[in-house]
Amino acid sequence: MPRLARPTLSLLLLPLLAITGLGLSGFVSDQRAKAQENVMDWRASMPRAQPVRQSAPAYRPRRRTDAVARYPDDSTLGLHMPALRVEVTLPPDPTAPKLVIIGDSLAEALAFGFDGDASIKSAYRLIERTRSASGLVRDDYFDWPKTLAGLLAEHTDLSAVIIMIGLNDRQGLRAGDITHEPLSDAWRDEYRKRVDAILTLARDARVPLVWVGMPLMRAPKLSAELTSINAIIRDRVSVFGQHFVETADAFADASGAFSATGPDVIGDNVRLRGPDGIHFTPAGQRKLAFFVDRPLRRITADRAAPAVASLPQNISLPLPTVSPAVAVPPVPVPGSFTAPGIVLRDTIQLGPVRAPIGERRALGETRQAGSLLNTGSPAYGETANRDLFDRGLAPEARPGRADDHGWR
Repeated sequence: MPRLARPTLSLLLLPLLAITGLGLSGFVSDQRAKAQENVMDWRASMPRAQPVRQSAPAYRPRRRTDAVARYPDDSTLGLHMPALRVEVTLPPDPTAPKLVIIGDSLAEALAFGFDGDASIKSAYRLIERTRSASGLVRDDYFDWPKTLAGLLAEHTDLSAVIIMIGLNDRQGLRAGDITHEPLSDAWRDEYRKRVDAILTLARDARVPLVWVGMPLMRAPKLSAELTSINAIIRDRVSVFGQHFVETADAFADASGAFSATGPDVIGDNVRLRGPDGIHFTPAGQRKLAFFVDRPLRRITADRAAPAVASLPQNISLPLPTVSPAVAVPPVPVPGSFTAPGIVLRDTIQLGPVRAPIGERRALGETRQAGSLLNTGSPAYGETANRDLFDRGLAPEARPGRADDHGWR
């Protein structure tokens, strides 16, 4: 075969070898797949091991080895004291001053404040006669003068009458066949007459009356109208010589405007007014009762004080007889006389008698002043003290002392 034919033969053999190689590779891959298939079949034929789930052990309390183990529960030993609340209703004091509260829903809040404060509640016998949505304008809905007259006739031993009304009076007032516009001049004149009717009933019954003014409200228009009503009531109460309690400043901020929060009766900053900006929270009710209780204490104390018969001046009354300890000689008072039949007691118990310890000297010169005029000031031994206390002049600074500013 000539040399030129060798490349041609090699070119013909290359495709044949490629086909043969492909066949051999396919045979080898088939054998591997069959081997893997046999292995997978063997694994599939084996039973699968199920995972072991360990259940949680049942709860068993630990045994107590001490002497308490024989008790089923610690509460039987008194270690856990149950919360006990025992309410004991004390009978009212029959000698406490009797009060009656009348008015609208704000007067009802005032009654709740009296009932919520233990110190105030125990000091009075309270009678509540309030009516929500009532006032002095709509006497056809509720007649307050008629109601107060019945209360005064029923309870003749009242110490004071407390009234808080006016929240629902911002409406037309009907007098006869004419209806007056709210806060007009004719309306104000007619409203004064209805306030005078309440005050006249208390004056004729000789019962002190405490009229509680309306506080500030969140709505500016409502607050302004109630301020005008307060002015009318305050003027008439002063004419009758009764007591008017201001509440505007008690429920206002530092600038005098409405404030829903503020200090309560113990000084904590809490919410005092309700979400409507009109009524009070329990803390606000107690604060309202606190400001009304202050004049009530004075009024009831003056009313309960026994009348003391007037005695002639410069008369010597006998002192109470006590055990004699220190004899005090009687000192005659110039211009006085002793009523016949009255014997002066000259012994007063001054306590145990102590032995004198050393010499006693007066701290300064004592002078008997006959009056507050021309008494003068006590003499001081040093000029510096006289300049400091009488003239207000500070002493001169000494060199080197803290108040010496000569180095500047």
